[in-house]
Amino acid sequence: MKNVPYNFLGIKDIALKDAVFVILPVPFEATTSCLSGTKDGPASIIAASNYVELYDEELEAEPFLAGIKTLPEQPPNYSSLKQMVSGIEKTVKKYLKENKTVVGLGGEHTVSLGIVKAYSQKYPDMKVVSLDAHADLRETYQETPYSHACVMRRILELGCSVYTAGVRSISREEKEYLDRTPNAEILFACKMDGSWDMTFNKMLPEGDYYISFDVDFLDPSIMSETGTPEPGGFYWNETLRFFRQFIMRKDINIVGFDVVELAPVRNITPSSFLAAKLVYKLIGLIALKNRLIRSG
Repeated sequence: MKNVPYNFLGIKDIALKDAVFVILPVPFEATTSCLSGTKDGPASIIAASNYVELYDEELEAEPFLAGIKTLPEQPPNYSSLKQMVSGIEKTVKKYLKENKTVVGLGGEHTVSLGIVKAYSQKYPDMKVVSLDAHADLRETYQETPYSHACVMRRILELGCSVYTAGVRSISREEKEYLDRTPNAEILFACKMDGSWDMTFNKMLPEGDYYISFDVDFLDPSIMSETGTPEPGGFYWNETLRFFRQFIMRKDINIVGFDVVELAPVRNITPSSFLAAKLVYKLIGLIALKNRLIRSG
């Protein structure tokens, strides 16, 4: 394998002023509870992205032309999970002030809290769409409220409504919390049939949205390298069908997103390539929606 640049897609680095999307790698892992390795996720996604074609045949465009810049890694802070979250928040706020769309690469799901905290201050009515095999609604897990298993509960406490799809693992504690929390809704995997993309879209009101994508939403047959895999997941085409419908809605504004919980067994793997292509596809859909690129 040739040496590949630490730059998303391997494209030429551009000045911050010329970027619309900024890729923030956050190689943080402290609370994974099943398989380790999520700290290696961002580097693996970036390495694999060097082999993603720049031309998107579906969009009939090259989304990178909208302007994509890869930022330095967010340094992990293992002395305090709370300080780590605050550090991520501070970094993201800096780029939001520059009107950049920050794309987070995790790392464990806890990193999403810091990113969402920053975004929610710029977009006070922002809602969160989470695609995840787990509810992540615990009050604490393994003696910390900043566990990856608590991230959506912490986000709800910020005042954000959270809409989650794909859940196929939830504790009784989480279900009881869900039942008494009006601004949290879950479409469970057991109720997601062949038209789940339309069903989920109907659950989502208009407004500003942040997307948090835990790769364990996908079935282990196509995404085996993740911190907490669960059987009965979802597949590439149906996942993209949902994103196309959701992102292109006229009453929806996607302000940012993250992709988290990849735990690669080596530098470049099929799972990391899938994650890299997903990141690029989401950038492409957002860029096309906002007329930052032209199709054809």
